[in-house]
Amino acid sequence: MADENIELRKAGLKVTLPRVKILQILEAASEPHMSAEDVYKALMEANEEVGLATVYRVLTQFESAGLVERHNFDGGHSVFELERGGHHDHMVCVAVSYTHLTLPTIYSV
Repeated sequence: MADENIELRKAGLKVTLPRVKILQILEAASEPHMSAEDVYKALMEANEEVGLATVYRVLTQFESAGLVERHNFDGGHSVFELERGGHHDHMVCVAVSYTHLTLPTIYSV
């Protein structure tokens, strides 16, 4: 939890239990893209009492502070991922709305 506290403070945010728990969920996620509802479900599965409105508010604060990046896809679907500093592209399967992370490729000549 100490790492999360440091990250929050560096971003200029007060350390609160909901912020720490949400940051932990994002850091531990096997899928790098999570919707607010995905984060909320993960919190509920961990028996954490954080409301959906709080999840949306914290994710918006994280976005403003540069901790996460929001991606808006067709149909109003938004997902969040931790800001890791590197560029990568996203491909979206329109048949099933699956988002796939693609890393930059370096081609040699």
